[in-house]
Amino acid sequence: MATDATATIYLGTPFYNDDQRARVKKARELLEKNPTVFRVHFPFDQSFVDPAEENPEVGGVRSMTWRLATYNNDLTGIVNASCGVFLYDMDNLDDGSAFEIGFMRALHKPVVLVPFTNHPERDKEMNLMIAQGVTTIIDGNTEFAKLATYDFKTTPAKPVVGYKII
Repeated sequence: MATDATATIYLGTPFYNDDQRARVKKARELLEKNPTVFRVHFPFDQSFVDPAEENPEVGGVRSMTWRLATYNNDLTGIVNASCGVFLYDMDNLDDGSAFEIGFMRALHKPVVLVPFTNHPERDKEMNLMIAQGVTTIIDGNTEFAKLATYDFKTTPAKPVVGYKII
């Protein structure tokens, strides 16, 4: 491990389809190569299982025990991180990711937003609170590989540009 490796990353993303899961795999590979990254926390690695739940994926309603544990585990991951990296699916916006970004910024922690789209031909739009709330933007479609070299020790700002802000 490099001596420059001090950053603990909270890797936030929706994780519901094949594209999103593939992005996580690639992001982890890139972050593992980054000499400033000490550890990556991915909340789905610590998924809580409520033993009292039967068929939890059926019907979309999860137990209160599962919801509380999942919520608290995610917030603890954010509190323990020095920086957030969010793989932001512009085609399937995720309220959970938006909340986590806002919570991380409320703690005065930097956020690197990596937006993706399967429709690069469309006009790019982003909500004002996300665009102004993040520290840095790395375009997921064209700059994803920069996660391997980005300086997470100093987290230099790169504002959101090129998006219609709504």
